[in-house]
Formats: sequence, C-alpha cells, structure tokens
Amino acid sequence: MSVIFVVLIPLLMAALLVSLWNVPKGRKIIALIGSAAHALAGVWLLTTVIQSGAVAKNISGWIPPFGIEFRADIFSATLVALASFIGLCVTIYAHSNIDDERTNFGFHPLFFVLLGGISGAFVTADLFNMFVWFECILLSSFVLLGLGGEKKQLRGSLNYVIPNLFSSMLFLTGLGLIYGATGTLNMAQLAERTAQINPSTAALITVVFVTAFGLKAALFPFFSWLPNSYHTPPTAVAALFAGLLTKVGIYAIIRFVGTIAPTTAAAIIPILTIICVLTIVIGSIGALAHTNLRKILGYLLIGHIAFMLLGLIVPTQASMAAAYFYMLNHILVITCLFFFVGIIQWHTGQIDIRKIGGLQAKYPALAVGMAIPTLSLIGIPPFSGFWPKIGLLQAASETPLFFASIIFSSFLTLLAMAKVWMNIFWRAEVTETPEMPPCPTTKALPAYLLAAIILVISLFPAPIADLTNRAASEFAPYFQINRGDQ
Repeated sequence: MSVIFVVLIPLLMAALLVSLWNVPKGRKIIALIGSAAHALAGVWLLTTVIQSGAVAKNISGWIPPFGIEFRADIFSATLVALASFIGLCVTIYAHSNIDDERTNFGFHPLFFVLLGGISGAFVTADLFNMFVWFECILLSSFVLLGLGGEKKQLRGSLNYVIPNLFSSMLFLTGLGLIYGATGTLNMAQLAERTAQINPSTAALITVVFVTAFGLKAALFPFFSWLPNSYHTPPTAVAALFAGLLTKVGIYAIIRFVGTIAPTTAAAIIPILTIICVLTIVIGSIGALAHTNLRKILGYLLIGHIAFMLLGLIVPTQASMAAAYFYMLNHILVITCLFFFVGIIQWHTGQIDIRKIGGLQAKYPALAVGMAIPTLSLIGIPPFSGFWPKIGLLQAASETPLFFASIIFSSFLTLLAMAKVWMNIFWRAEVTETPEMPPCPTTKALPAYLLAAIILVISLFPAPIADLTNRAASEFAPYFQINRGDQ
C-alpha cells in the first residue's frame, strides 16, 4: 500500500457518493465504510513510517520537480492518522446530526473532499500541490459552512471565505516569488536552494508564506473569522473544522520555516513571537466575553493555537516535541468538546450558557464525560493537556513573554470553563426544558470515545511523548542552524 492511499481513498469516496446522488439509501453506510478505510490507511501509514522511516511516492514515475510527489515522515504521518480517525468520529456523529436535506445537497462528498484535502496537505512534498490541497479544503469547507442555506450560515460562510481567499492570493504570490528565486517548488530541493538566495529576498518570501498560513491558522491579527463562522454550522461540521482546519495552517508554517527556509528563522522569530503572544492573549480574553458555547470554544481555540509554534520560536527538539504533543492533544480535546456541546444542544435546545442549567443533576454521565476534555484543555494535572504544557513552560522559560502568555492563557481558560461549568452544570435549571428522547448512540459514541482516549493519554503519556520526540528530531537541521548547541 502506498502513501497516496490516504489521499486517494477520500477522493474516490467523494466521487462514488456523487455517482450515488440519486440513490439516497445506504449513503451514510457507504460514508462510514469509506471513513473506516481512510482511518485504517492512516494507521497503516503511521505504522509503516515508525517501523521503516519516511516513505515517498512519485506519481507515474515522474521525478521531482516535474512529478507530483507525496512524502510522509513521523511528523506528517501522525497528523494524517489522527485526522483520519477524527474523520471517522465525525462520520459517526453526522449520522444523527446531519439532516436529510443537507445529505441530499452533498454533505458526504464535500466531507470526503475536505478530508482528502487535509490529508494531501499533510503528505505533499511540493508547495504548488499544497496550494491545490488548500484550495480543496477552502472550497469544500465553504460549501459545508453554508449547507442548509440559513441566514446565519451564509453570514458565517462569508466571514470564513473572504479572509481565506486573501490567504490564497498571498500563497500564490509566495509561489511566484519562491519559484522565481529558486526555479523549483519541490520542498526537498527548496531546502537546498533557499540558503543560496539573497537573505532579504528569502526573508520576504518567508513573511509572505507565514502570513498566508497564519491567516488559515487564525493567528493575530487574522483571527476574527473563526469565532464568527464556527458557531453557525451543524456540530459535526464545526467539530471537524475546530479539530483540523487551523492545524493545517500551523503544520504549513512549521513545515515551511522548519524544513524549507530554516535560515530565515532568525529574521522572523521576534515578529512571530509577538504575533503568537497577542493571539494567545486576545483569544483567551475573547472567551470570557461570550456566552455562546461555540464562540467560547472558538476563542479558546484561538488562544491555544499559537502554543503549537513554540518549537520554531525556541529552536530545540524539546520545545518542538512539546508543541507537537500539544497539537495532537488539542485536536482530540477541542473536537471532543464540540461533540459534547452538540449533546448539550440536543438535550436543551440551547448553546447560550445563560439559558442552560441543572445538567449535572439530570445528566451526570454528560458532566463526567465533558469534564475530561475540559480539564485537559485547562491543563490540570494529570490530564493530557498538562504533560505537553509542562514541556512548553520549560521551553518558554527562555522567552519570558511567551512564558507569561502561557500562564495567562491557562488562567483565563480556567475562568472561561469555570463560567461554563457553573452555569450549565452546577446551578439550578433556568427554564424548564422539554423532555427529549435519549441522546442518539451515534452522537454519544464519538464524544465518549474521544473522552476515553484523552483519559488514557492522561494516565499513560509516555508513548505519545516518545512519538512526538521522534517527530521533533526530524527538524534537527533547523535546530542546528538556529541554535548551534543542539
């Protein structure tokens, strides 16, 4: 089995489901089978890379820079495996969350195009092909946001697509600049040639790409689109977006600066540090200002996303490993929290914490389940978010501003989630809610499964720490260039 299967399977599933457009029966089952196959391919790829090292495939035998090359190392293969597993969880959740109207308008084909784009972005070895995969992500996610045609969804779609189109324009500009300077867009060849071009030109190119990717990652000052769009679609869509889309932007920044243009890091690290600190502070403060559960999580997502760039700002293997551990954990935690918010909405019909209360007494299992990702997000020991955060704090001790922002964010995250908890779980019921049927198994299963995985990682973090340390070691040239003692 080749690395291309993690891209090919979701795209073939999208084509198959389009061909079955007029055959509504069985589409959800076919989608579930396709998601399971994609998850198995992701696990296979990760297992292969762990055992045998990085794998690569040139399509049709064309050698770079002319052919399309896919390459997976531990850093990218782990993300593909986790993304495919999240995709499977979302497929299960969508069974009772996505109505027939959205299904008939193409939810599942669009979902698989999005998964294919995410997987392609993680394993591509060519910058132009990364642009192509980013466009697959943008187009499919834009339609998924607007699917259903509600006014708030259309508004959210516009909030999402306009800044992301600007990001695509910057990406294309960067492609033109870097190709003009080096004559190639293949990542391996770029890593050899960027050190030979004029330093000011290299710095300009890096700024263009980091800005383009930073916009997709919702870094300061390009973050407002995220909370203004993620609260509008169905929970299955919002959970998928929250878990994976911003991570693609973070991955692209790390891959570009850490692999393609490591010699330019010294010029951009001071600016990147300030951007990350502002992102952390503003996102964390924003969470306190809202009462909509999804907006609270959206701002907390912004407030935590910049932690994942500490491996570039402090160029050591330990900091990169901690940041990568944090990224993997955050994918699980934020997806799980969005799933639980969907369950809360099922029981109460509300996502405004001012209108919800008494859930701990009525649904104790819900309170226990949601407590696990909540405590992990805050970083309370011994939950899974605590272990990478300790590593982040140790690494950030060299950058006092970043260190202070992590402490500040942790405190505000605690306040924001305490506000949520006191309102929806601990206080008495605000208004009498109609008695709802039991939560569908297809909603509960993914949420509690992710909570269980988070709990296992909390108790046994060593295997993930070892994996992320091995992934971080793949950036050894970056550490050597920017910190000679590593």
